[in-house]
Amino acid sequence: MKKLHNILLLLGCLSFLSCQKEISKDELVLRTEERNHNYISASETPTLNFKEKYYVSAYSDLYYQQGNTKFRCTVVLSLRNVSETETLYVTDVKYYDSKGKLLRDYVKENLILKPLESAEYLVEQQEREGGVGANFIVEYGAENTPKNKALIEAINIGNFGRYGFSFKSDAILLKE
Repeated sequence: MKKLHNILLLLGCLSFLSCQKEISKDELVLRTEERNHNYISASETPTLNFKEKYYVSAYSDLYYQQGNTKFRCTVVLSLRNVSETETLYVTDVKYYDSKGKLLRDYVKENLILKPLESAEYLVEQQEREGGVGANFIVEYGAENTPKNKALIEAINIGNFGRYGFSFKSDAILLKE
């Protein structure tokens, strides 16, 4: 009787999981927070005498159990203008997979980050293309060298069973 009960429970779980809606790539992959950011064209952007480019690790996949298995994480790329007086212009936000293939170009026009303003870009947990070496390249500038540079980091969020975890990835300045 107990064996029959376990089999029925297993069949019920499999039925439930198989009925889950298949999520299309366009529905969940790499979306940004839905709010009104200020974007301007390159021709409307003031002359940027200061520019920097950063690399940010995005751990959309992590290995566990002796490296034989992976699980996916949600990644939030956070861009913050920590200045109380200066405006920053984000000119490039790109997401790449582990092999360096461009997956998403987030910024079609320049994003204005006014003093103390922030913007977030999200890689959903269901995203399957990034891999363990996924990353962002972020470029921003200002009319003059800012007293306080932008705070750029990725927050990686996941769960293993009933235990949740999060950790951050700091941006690394690219020298060109």
